Amino acid sequence: MTTVCIIVPCYNEAERLPGEAFITYLSNHPHVTFCFVNDGSRDQTLSVLQALQQRNPTQIDVLDLPQNQGKAGAVRAGMNHCGMGTFDYTGYFDADLATPLAAINDLQAVLDNHTDCVFVMGSRIKHLGVNIQRSAFRHYVGRVIATTISLILKLPVYDTQCGAKLMRREATGSVFAEPFISPWLFDVELLARLVGQYGRANLKGRLLEEPLQEWIEQDDSRISSTYVFRMWYELYRIYRTYSHLR
Repeated sequence: MTTVCIIVPCYNEAERLPGEAFITYLSNHPHVTFCFVNDGSRDQTLSVLQALQQRNPTQIDVLDLPQNQGKAGAVRAGMNHCGMGTFDYTGYFDADLATPLAAINDLQAVLDNHTDCVFVMGSRIKHLGVNIQRSAFRHYVGRVIATTISLILKLPVYDTQCGAKLMRREATGSVFAEPFISPWLFDVELLARLVGQYGRANLKGRLLEEPLQEWIEQDDSRISSTYVFRMWYELYRIYRTYSHLR
């Protein structure tokens, strides 16, 4: 059976972590493991995670980071902690479950059915038959950012920032070996590293997007309003750092 490990970065999630959703999902998916990473939380997140682990110690792992490292550092720490050669597929999901856990099945199906694909991303495409709930402001700002990212990467990617990703074992080692430049735009760096690893000419079929059936925006954003301004500088640094993008 294909084994899957999902990294869940957690920062001050004690009051909003939907613990029962994770427990219920695991009871029906014995091949899946969750690695919760407590990213230097200042509330009772660690205690909440440890209590979850006690309920299912074989499928729940907890990594405690004493100091906050941002989402990029937390996901990278989780990947290294779990042993990237242990699981067939490894990925990460946001703790608020804006993307429902059922999407893990959809992302896994993409890798199962497309043997050339090494990295699949959930994509928040709003169309008939799906439930994508996002404020108009965030949608249009997101489209500007996504278009800029697509131009930088020179890839027709629609949604790099959705917090639902899954990849094959072979793709994880090199892309998580080094720290990331940006704490929040590391998804862009992941793609840049994959372009460098496989070569742009060999990317066809290796990187795919899977439209989500459901995504519901959560009000309690972990990104400060001032970060919107710093983000453009970080995008510039990514572009300058990964020379193969130019």
